[in-house]
Amino acid sequence: MKAVIMAGGKGTRLCPLTCFQPKPMVPLLGRPCMEYIIELLKRHGIFNIAVTLQFLPQVIKSHFGDGAEYGVHLTYFEETTPLGTAGSVKNAEEFLDDTFVVISGDALTDFNLSQAIDFHRRKQTMGTLVLTKVNVPLEYGVVMTEEDGRIIRFLEKPSWSEVFSDTVNTGIYVLEPEILKLFPREKEYDFSKDLFPLVMEREQDLYGFVAQGYWSDIGSHSQYRQAQFDMLLGEIQLPVNGFEEAPGMWFEEEIKIPADAKIEGPSYIGRGTIIDPGAVIGPYTIMGRYNRVCEGAYTEHTVMWNHNYLGKAVSLSGATLGNGIYIGAGSRVYDNAVIGEKTVVKDLAVIKPGVKIWPEKTIAAGTVQSSSLIWGGSVSSSLFGSDGISGIPNWELTPEFIGKVASAYGSRLRLGVTVCVSCDEDYYNKILKFSVISSLLATGVKVRDIGTTVTPIARFECRHSHSDGAIHIRQGGGEGVKTVCVQFFDREGLPIDKDMERKIENAYLQEDFTRPNVSQLGLLEQVPATVKHYLEEILSRVDLGIFYARRYKVVYHCSSPLVVSILSQLLDSLGCEAMGILNGTTPLAKVVMDNKADLGIELDTSGQNMRLVTEKGKVLSEEELLVLKTLTTLKNRSPIAIPVTAPSILDNMMEEAGVSVVRTKAVPRSLLEVGKNNSLQVHYDSFYSLVSIMEYLIKTGTNLHSFIEELPEFYISMRDVICPFEAKGRVMRCLMEEIKDQNTELIDGIKVLTDDAWALILPDSEKALFKVVAQGISRSKAEELTEKYKNKIIAYSRYNN
Repeated sequence: MKAVIMAGGKGTRLCPLTCFQPKPMVPLLGRPCMEYIIELLKRHGIFNIAVTLQFLPQVIKSHFGDGAEYGVHLTYFEETTPLGTAGSVKNAEEFLDDTFVVISGDALTDFNLSQAIDFHRRKQTMGTLVLTKVNVPLEYGVVMTEEDGRIIRFLEKPSWSEVFSDTVNTGIYVLEPEILKLFPREKEYDFSKDLFPLVMEREQDLYGFVAQGYWSDIGSHSQYRQAQFDMLLGEIQLPVNGFEEAPGMWFEEEIKIPADAKIEGPSYIGRGTIIDPGAVIGPYTIMGRYNRVCEGAYTEHTVMWNHNYLGKAVSLSGATLGNGIYIGAGSRVYDNAVIGEKTVVKDLAVIKPGVKIWPEKTIAAGTVQSSSLIWGGSVSSSLFGSDGISGIPNWELTPEFIGKVASAYGSRLRLGVTVCVSCDEDYYNKILKFSVISSLLATGVKVRDIGTTVTPIARFECRHSHSDGAIHIRQGGGEGVKTVCVQFFDREGLPIDKDMERKIENAYLQEDFTRPNVSQLGLLEQVPATVKHYLEEILSRVDLGIFYARRYKVVYHCSSPLVVSILSQLLDSLGCEAMGILNGTTPLAKVVMDNKADLGIELDTSGQNMRLVTEKGKVLSEEELLVLKTLTTLKNRSPIAIPVTAPSILDNMMEEAGVSVVRTKAVPRSLLEVGKNNSLQVHYDSFYSLVSIMEYLIKTGTNLHSFIEELPEFYISMRDVICPFEAKGRVMRCLMEEIKDQNTELIDGIKVLTDDAWALILPDSEKALFKVVAQGISRSKAEELTEKYKNKIIAYSRYNN
C-alpha cells in the first residue's frame, strides 16, 4: 500500500505565520504538522509515500529528506504550475501502481485509515472519500450519501440554505490508479470540483466512509490554536513529544524553570526554554524551543514558536507568535493577535485584539497597534449578509473597515475598470463613501461618483452607464439601533454573486490588495445620478393616458426627504393627487380613509421596499403585495421569479395566464437575476412597483381593496426558531434523513410539500436561527406545520449524534 501526501499548500489563511513557511511545516506542539501525518500512515502499515510539493518545496525536502529518519521512504513530486488537488496527484501517477491513500499534509487527524481501506475494498469502488461530521459545514465540501455509503450529492462550501447535511469531505481518499486516467496530465484538476463529479456523471459509484475520531483542516488561526489545545487535552490519539510532568503539562528536555515561577496546565514547553523567576505560564500556553520568558511575564491561551523573547512584565493573552520575535518589557498582546517572524515589539507597546503583524516589522515603544501591519485588520467569518455588508456606523462599519473592504473589491477587478459609487443623504454614509472612493482609486479602479441617490437609481445608473460594478451605501432597515448597509452590484445592476462575495472576503482575509504604480491609479469622475433619466425610463413603460384619465389620489409617507422628492416627482408626472405625511404620527391607514384616497404607500429610506394600504385602510401583507407585484409583470410574457416563500396561489395564477414561473431563493440576487434583461423590475424597486401596480389596477378596472378581497384564500404562518450556528448543519442533516421519502424542494433550505400544504425550513445566513414558513388550507393548519417543524429544529439542535 502506498500513499500520497499533498504538501503544496501555501496556507494563505494562516498568514503571517506562513509567509516563509509552507503550511505542512507549521508546528503543532513542537513538531511540523506533516510529521503527525507520516506517523499516522506508519501506524496503518503505509511506508512508501509520495509527497506533492509547490510552495517553498525546499523547506519540506530539507526537513524530511528521504524519510529514513522517520522510518518511511519519501518520493517528491514538484509542480511548476498549479495543478489542483487531483492534478498534483496525477503528477505522481507513475509512482502509483495499486490502491493508494491520498491525505493532506496540513491537516491533523487520528482516523483509523485501515478501516477506511477495508471499507473501500469491500465496496470494490474506484474511490472512497473519508468523511466526518462537523458543526458548521460552510467552509467544507458537504457530501450526501445513501445508507450503504454510496455518494449521491456534493456541494462545495454551501450557504446555510444549501446545507443539507453536516457530513463533509476531509480530503482523505482511498483510490484506485485507474481513476487518474479519466483526465489529462498537466491540467489543473480538482478532486471535489472536477474529478468526482465526472465519475458520477459516468454513473460510476463513489462511496463515503464516515470516520470516527479527530480531524481538523487547521484552516484558520483559531483552528490552529484549538488543534493544539485539543492535543493537550488528549482529544486526539497521536503521540506528543516530551514527557508529562503533571496531568496536561508537557515538557521537553533542557528547560529551566525556577521554583518561584508558576506553571499551570494544560501547557507545553519546548526544549531549551528558559523561564525566569516570577514569570507565570498560565493555562493553554504552548511554547516551542529556545524561548526566553523574563521576570513578571504572563502568558495564557497563547501559542509561540521558537527563539522568542518576552521581556519583563510582558502579557500575552490569546496571542500567536511565529519565530524569533522580541516583545519588549511591559508590552501587551491580546486575543487573536498574530505576529510574524523576526518582528520587534518595543517596550510598553500594545497589540490590540485581532491585529496581524507581517514578518520583520518594528513596533515603536508605547505604540497602540490597533490595525494590522502592513495589509490590514480583522474580519468576521462572513462579511456579507443577504443584502450586502451591514453594521453599526462608526463601530462595526468604520471608514477604515469599509475602506479595506473596498480595497479587497477593487483588487478583484481589472486595472482601469469603472465602478459607480453612491450613498443616500445620511451624513455618516457620505463619510464612508469618501473612504470607498479613495480605496478604489488606490487599487487602479476608475470611480464614477454618482453622488447622493437611492438603491434603485444606483442600480439603474450602473447598468445604463455601462460601468463594471457599483457600491451604494445606505441606511439599514429594521428598528432599534441605527445600521448602515453597503451594497455591491455587478455590471447589470444585480447584487454580486456568491463567488464574488467569497473573492472579496478572501482578499480581505489574506490582506492581498492590488497596489499599482502611481501612473496606474484610478481616475475620479463626478457625474451625479439624475432622477430625470430614471423616471423617464419608468414613464416610458406605462400608458400615461390612462393615468391622467384616472387621476389617482395617493397618500404617502417616508422618513427620507430624498425618497419623498423622487416619489413626488413621479406621482406628479402621472397626474396623481399626492398628499405626504410629514411626521408619521397619524397612522397611514387613517389618513387614507379620512381623505378618501385610492391608496396609501409607505416607503423605506432605500427606495427598495414598501407597504401598501387600501382605500378602506387594510394594510397588505407581504404575501399579498408579492402576488400583486407579480401579476403586474404578466404583460412582459417572460418567465417570472417567485421566491420559495411565496404562496402557492401564484403558481396557479401564472399557469392560468400561460406564464412560466421560476422559483428562486428568497434573496435579492436570485429574484432579480431571472429578469436581468429588464432594466427595471418590480422586485426591490418601490417606485417602479407602485407605478406598475396602479397601471394594473386601472387596466383591470378594479380598486386595490376589491383586488385583495377577490384573491383566493391562502394562509401563511411564519416563525423564527433560535438555533446555534454549530447545530445548523446537524439539524439540516437530521431533517433530510427524516423526510427523504417525502416530496421536497431544495432550492433554498428544505421545503416539504403535501397536496394541500407546504413547510419551508430556512437557515438564516446571518443570525443563529431558522425561519420556518408554512402554508395550509387554514390558519390553524399553517400554524400547526410551523409548530411541528419548530419542535423538530429544537430537538435536533440538542441531538448530539
